Amino acid sequence: MADFLVGAGIKPDSIVSYNHLGNNDGMNLTHPGCFQSKELSKKSCVDDILASNKVLFPGSIKIDHEIIIKYVPNVGDSKKAMDEYCSSIFMNGKHTLVVYNVCEDSLLAAPLILDLILLTEIFERI
Repeated sequence: MADFLVGAGIKPDSIVSYNHLGNNDGMNLTHPGCFQSKELSKKSCVDDILASNKVLFPGSIKIDHEIIIKYVPNVGDSKKAMDEYCSSIFMNGKHTLVVYNVCEDSLLAAPLILDLILLTEIFERI
């Protein structure tokens, strides 16, 4: 979504992501080292998108970007996420776009597993 906003010429002032998971991913992210790695990868991805537009972000990039991930065992395999994008618009107006997403976490990984199976099969042939 950040890529869409920046590409459309809308300058995000803040991005806040709230996530809760109930499977092993959620439990693993309760450990500080695992969470910091996830947080760094998410933030650096957004930083790269923002840096790609020198018109909206001519100097150093300074936006509020927060990532919150909580482990909620009752959620099970579901991943629930709410992402909030706040931007400045015409005449000092504010625009807030909120995206709420619910999906099965294991199904997000299914295409990766299929790719690994295909690669394994190709390597067996070689």
